[in-house]
Amino acid sequence: MTPELSYLRDRLIAGRAVLDELTQSRPESKFIELLEKLDAALNELQTGTWGTCRVCHEQIPPASMDEHPLMSICLECMSEEERASLEYDLRSAAEVQKRLLPDAPFSCDGWEVDYTWEPHGIVSGDHVDLVCPSSRNGSYHLVLGDVAGKGIAASLLQSQLHALFRALAPVRSTLPDLLGRANQLFFEATASCCFATLAVVRLHPNGKVVLANAGHPRPLLSDRWGVRPIEDASLPLGMIGDASYTERELSLEPGDTLLLYTDGLTESWRHDDEYGVGRAAAALRRASGLPPHELLASCRSDLDDFLDGSPRGDDLTMVAVRRVMSIAE
Repeated sequence: MTPELSYLRDRLIAGRAVLDELTQSRPESKFIELLEKLDAALNELQTGTWGTCRVCHEQIPPASMDEHPLMSICLECMSEEERASLEYDLRSAAEVQKRLLPDAPFSCDGWEVDYTWEPHGIVSGDHVDLVCPSSRNGSYHLVLGDVAGKGIAASLLQSQLHALFRALAPVRSTLPDLLGRANQLFFEATASCCFATLAVVRLHPNGKVVLANAGHPRPLLSDRWGVRPIEDASLPLGMIGDASYTERELSLEPGDTLLLYTDGLTESWRHDDEYGVGRAAAALRRASGLPPHELLASCRSDLDDFLDGSPRGDDLTMVAVRRVMSIAE
């Protein structure tokens, strides 16, 4: 098996593990059928028939297989029923993703968190999660990631990231150590051409924030001094196995807001003009006094005004973290 196919097999196995866990608690037929199709794709990879159309026996275009790894018939050979089945699989995969998302808005221990998650297609390579502490007065872990690519392929890696951080976050360690371990596991399970940017935020009840950044767009902080990006970035996950990471510590006062986002915001284009960090910061400055939900809506509206009808070219996720009161640890 080539390295590329080994990498795909690992992605499918990781996605299968997440789906299998979901079906244990919710044995719905659509999830079980999707699980069976994942097993069929894994079997085809093992026998060397993956990527070959079952009707015309020609190779399905690699771009189509990369976007939809469960395809077994090329689009030209599909009947109306088969195309409907493919759309059903995609909708089921999208529902799996949505069920992995945290509840929002979230409010606890002096923090308010809300987010907007908008796939470019049916499924997304963007990942957002909020892991609650396992003990009283513990810290919350907010994770925002962006897997390179789009479609089913990226969503499978997104599911792998979700499982990784759900397993690692409860372990008492520094964020650099947590990212280092996640990077090592992610690197071993994927091909060298695949990577994910990630921002991890540890929220303490006393207003302390610890932030670690693995190649992700710079978060924006709105406080009494204005709006500024938080500079601190290392390599994305999956590029090299022994990457090292750093962390930044901040102290947020009531009313301060941290805005995290994927590059679907700042790298949106209209003709030959990019939205950019400057416009995102200006939008946050204008909306800084609004509640998190309204703040996100205002920032999203500003992007729409900029695009002026031009299509968005990527997944988009924004997360607003607001300090609302002081609680001693």
